[in-house]
Amino acid sequence: MLKTLNYNYEVYRKFIHTASSIIAILLWIQGKEIISPYIIIASIMITSLDYLRRHFTILQYLYLKIFSNVTRPHESNKLSGASWVFMGSAITILLFSENIAIISILIMSLSDSAAAIIGIKYGKTKLFNKSLEGSFAFIITAALIIFTLSPASLITNLFAVFTAAIVELFSTPYLNDNLLIPIATGIVLSIGVII
Repeated sequence: MLKTLNYNYEVYRKFIHTASSIIAILLWIQGKEIISPYIIIASIMITSLDYLRRHFTILQYLYLKIFSNVTRPHESNKLSGASWVFMGSAITILLFSENIAIISILIMSLSDSAAAIIGIKYGKTKLFNKSLEGSFAFIITAALIIFTLSPASLITNLFAVFTAAIVELFSTPYLNDNLLIPIATGIVLSIGVII
């Protein structure tokens, strides 16, 4: 639970984060073969520009002019959440089946946003550096997504929900949840489908 975060700021930031669910929607509509190259190219370009902004004044100026309202303090000298979202999405699309990638990206986008918004607004019970209330919001939204879209067994789906929630709970700026949540979810669901 991060008391230093402003609620309105976080709602705005998570509104943008939720928009990354468009990647999952496009994947569902267009298919993996069509979307993969675009997401990979976007991931490379966004991450490169994000890295280069720290070394070129003009890029830093443009970045701050456009994204200063949604940049957390620790992102000023590190990759932003957008880079991690695109890297996590690209890797997930490459590694997993279309359905599993869609589920995994939706959880990264929607469940992570729910956890932050609920946790900051209603979080009273500290749970590591997050809140129990935010973690509960994550579990509920992840369960809704997985149990609606996943054909895997009940046990596999439950394990995927709790794996994603644990990854989100223990994520740090150095172990970014936008990368780890979709990959961890995809691994659990893929293993569950095989077994």
